[in-house]
Amino acid sequence: MPSFSVGDLKDRATKMKDASVTKVKDTRDRYSSTSSKNLDWDPNHKPSPPPPMSRSASVATYGRTSNAYSPPPPPQRQGGPPPIIRRDTRPDHTPSPHSAPSPPLRTLSSASHSAPSAGIDWSNLSRQDKETLFSWLDEYFAQRFNVSPQSTASYISQPAAKPATAPRPPILPSRARSLAPSVSPTSNESFTTSYPPPTQHGSQALDLAYYFHTSTQWDSAWYTFDHPLPPPIQEHRPPIFQYAWEFQGPYKSLFGVGLFEDLSVCWYTVKWNSSINSNPNDTRDVQRSAQYLPRPKVMDKAALLEAHETYGETVAGFAESFEGTGQYCASGECWDLANEGLKYFDQFDYVPKPLPSTSRTHGHLIFEGKATGPGLTNQIGRWRGGDDRVRRGDVVQWVTARLGMPNGGEAIMGAPDHTAVIVSDSIPSVSVSDGAIVKPGSIGVLEVVEQSRGTPPKREKYDLNKLKVGELWIYRPVGMTDYLGTTIEAKCPDRVNALFI
Repeated sequence: MPSFSVGDLKDRATKMKDASVTKVKDTRDRYSSTSSKNLDWDPNHKPSPPPPMSRSASVATYGRTSNAYSPPPPPQRQGGPPPIIRRDTRPDHTPSPHSAPSPPLRTLSSASHSAPSAGIDWSNLSRQDKETLFSWLDEYFAQRFNVSPQSTASYISQPAAKPATAPRPPILPSRARSLAPSVSPTSNESFTTSYPPPTQHGSQALDLAYYFHTSTQWDSAWYTFDHPLPPPIQEHRPPIFQYAWEFQGPYKSLFGVGLFEDLSVCWYTVKWNSSINSNPNDTRDVQRSAQYLPRPKVMDKAALLEAHETYGETVAGFAESFEGTGQYCASGECWDLANEGLKYFDQFDYVPKPLPSTSRTHGHLIFEGKATGPGLTNQIGRWRGGDDRVRRGDVVQWVTARLGMPNGGEAIMGAPDHTAVIVSDSIPSVSVSDGAIVKPGSIGVLEVVEQSRGTPPKREKYDLNKLKVGELWIYRPVGMTDYLGTTIEAKCPDRVNALFI
C-alpha cells in the first residue's frame, strides 16, 4: 500500500477543491440563459428586406368583393403566425394601473451553492435551487446573444420592418374576470344603421325561437332533411351555426344553435318518431322547443378595460407584424386581419377564447355612426359601453363609406364593406357615455393597419371629420363567455340561463 506524506495529501486536497470549483463554474456557464418567457423574438432569425411599397393613387378602394378586378392570388406568409408585439416593452411606456405586474427578477441565493462532492438530487430541488438554476440560464443566454436579461424586446414602429419571431402567448391581467352589469342607454332611438338586420321581436334569436312555438304552422318536415336548416334561416344562415342528432330507439332528436349578427343566440330541439310518417304540426308526433339569449348587455368601463388588456395588444401586434412586409394575412381579404388576429388565441388554452368575428361584428360595439353628406351637420353616431375612448386593438368596420384624404383625394371604404385593425388610441373631443349621441368627427383620427385584394397590409390614418357618406362601427375584442355568457354548442349548456317564449 503506497504511503503519502502530509504535504502530498495537502496538494491532492487543493487540486480536488480547484477541480470542484471549475466544474461548478463550467456547469453554470453551460446552463445560463435568457428565460424563454422573456424572449419576444428569435435572435438567430435574419429576415429578408421587404419589397418596395408603391404609393397609392388619389382614390383608394377597399372591400371584400369586386366584380371588376380579380388579381392573382396573394403570396402566403411563411414561417407560421406572426409575433405579438407587447406595448409594455416600449421605452416610453408608462404602465397602466390596470396592467398585469411584471414578474420579479431572479437573484442568486448563496444557500443554493452546495458542495460538488455532495451531488445534486435533481428530483428534489428546492424552490431556491430552481431559482438559482434559472438565473444561471438567464445569464448564459444574455451573454450568448448579447442581450440584457431585463430587456425582452424592442418596440418596432412604422416605417421600420417588423422582425419575424416565434409565437408568444398574451399576458392576462391580474384582475379577476366577471360579467359586467348593464348600463342604461340614453340614446335617440330614432337613429338606426343598416347593420345588424332589423328584427320583428327585438333580436334575431327571438325571431327564430318564435318559429318553434306550437302556434306556428310548419309546411314541411324540414328536420328530416340531410342538411336541416329551419326555413326562417335558409335564405340567411347565421354566421355561426351548428346542429347534431341523437337516436333513442325509433325516436330521433335534432339539436341546433345559431349565433347571429346581433350576437343573440338561439337553441332549438325537434324530436320525432322516425319509423312513421309524422305530422310536423301534431305535438303528439313531433315535439319542438327553443331557447334563446337576447342581445348581450353593454359592459362597463372596468370590463372593457380588462378586455382590452387581455386581447387588444395581441390583435394590434398581429396586424402590425404584417405591415410593410408585402405579405398578406391569410387570403388577403380585409376581414382576415381581424378574424385571424382573434383566432390567434386558440393556441393558448389558458386565455379565455375571444368572441370570433361574426359577419361584420368583431366584439363589443363601442361606436356606430354614419354620414349622409359632407360636413359635420350630416353626421350622426352613438357611443356604446362604459369606456371613454377607442383603444389600440379595436376593430373598425366600414360600409360603402367615402372619406376625404389630406392630399385632396378620396378613400372609398367598402365595396360593399371594409375591415381594419386600429393600432392607436383615439380620445373623443366630447364627453361620452353609453347611449350618448356622438358624431363620427368627434372621435377624430383613426390610425389603422389594413389590407385588401391587391394592396398588402399597410398603415393608414383616416380623419372622421372628413367622412362624406357611409357607415362605420367600432368593436372591442372581448371574451365570448364574458360577453355572451356561453360557448356555442348544438345543445344548450345546463349552466346557461336561456329564456323560453
